[in-house]
Amino acid sequence: MNQSQPPGLLKNTIPNSATINALFDTHGRQTTYLRLAVTDRCNLRCRYCMPAEGIDFAPRDELLSYEEILTLADVLAGLGIEKVRLTGGEPLARRDIGLLVQGLGQRFRKLAITTNGILLPGQLDQLIADGLTNYNLSLDTLQAAKFARITRRDEFAATWAALEALLARGVNTKINVVVMQGSNDDELADFVALTEHRALDVRFIEAMPFNDGDGNHHLFLSATDILARLRERYPTLAPAPGEANASALHYRVPGFRGGVGIIPAYSRSLCGSCNRLRLTPKGTLLNCLYSTQGLELRPLLRAGAGGEDLAALIVDFVRGKHATGHDTERIEQVAGGAFASMTSIGG
Repeated sequence: MNQSQPPGLLKNTIPNSATINALFDTHGRQTTYLRLAVTDRCNLRCRYCMPAEGIDFAPRDELLSYEEILTLADVLAGLGIEKVRLTGGEPLARRDIGLLVQGLGQRFRKLAITTNGILLPGQLDQLIADGLTNYNLSLDTLQAAKFARITRRDEFAATWAALEALLARGVNTKINVVVMQGSNDDELADFVALTEHRALDVRFIEAMPFNDGDGNHHLFLSATDILARLRERYPTLAPAPGEANASALHYRVPGFRGGVGIIPAYSRSLCGSCNRLRLTPKGTLLNCLYSTQGLELRPLLRAGAGGEDLAALIVDFVRGKHATGHDTERIEQVAGGAFASMTSIGG
């Protein structure tokens, strides 16, 4: 990995808490968490995320550069963003991602990534050294043949090797499982079994209506049904404490090292505690995963907008966040929006 540092790219700008102007919406929620999609490209073609032929990937000059991302990072850190999660597409597919991790690690106290892990083992030690200590590994099945059917790629061994590398280093590790009825819902208990002797959390995510033309709606299994299935095998599965503003309902089997989470991504029952912003690879700021309208920051950056002007626009934008994802979908769909592929938004 190229570790050269372009002039001015990396500087320590963690803000003094006394200077922070917080981001609040009109529903009293404070935004402290940015999900940063660095690319729409991916080395898998998961059925619930992207068509088999892929999408019209953004040309390189339409992506935010690392310098532009870090300029926004300075602004957002000053507005109270405390945690950044790198997403995609597959974030490790972006060239020299280590440079961005270094810069973000110097600006934010919490730095995380969601990855399929295929490219992770060779970069992991350097990523940890640069401050990336929270890892969510996307793994929807424990069966190699089924992995190939879901992702349209034969990479199960590589993703499993990434999980073993993460556990060997003792970093904070979660497995993300998109639950698909009739596909991998027969493996829910097998995933919970991984938490018996391993220090990791498994999080089951409701399938969502992105990439709708690829037949997504029949895959849906609700969070309530997921929990009922888990308790058929683990009747002692009990609620457990979780992080504030968490997107998951937390559970634990007594005596197991790890935990279980259920994310009602489509049911959207946890919107009242949402503290998230999303930034797409092209520089569109979104208040919600269901947003089809956002704040276009790339043209402003390239026109030379200053930090104060950007901050004022972002504050005003966040103030207009809808109360729930259902409201976002209803209002913005009426306005003529359309859901994009998940890979162009960042999960």
